Amino acid sequence: IFAFRISIAIYRFIWLRETVLSVEMLEDKHIQHHTLTEAILAREAARASELMRQHLLTPIPIIRQAMAGKM
Repeated sequence: IFAFRISIAIYRFIWLRETVLSVEMLEDKHIQHHTLTEAILAREAARASELMRQHLLTPIPIIRQAMAGKM
């Protein structure tokens, strides 16, 4: 469990360092989470599923670059 928590902390650090470069970007992240939460609470399964898929796939290129030492 400890190793998993460390991995999560590293991921969060890389993600925030590389993607939240401005107040606008931080606000965009907030809007994404809010929109996703609204879809879930409204029980809009198809919409929530698509929003979650987009949300989860967004960091993949950034993580790959970081792991390859390109950042």
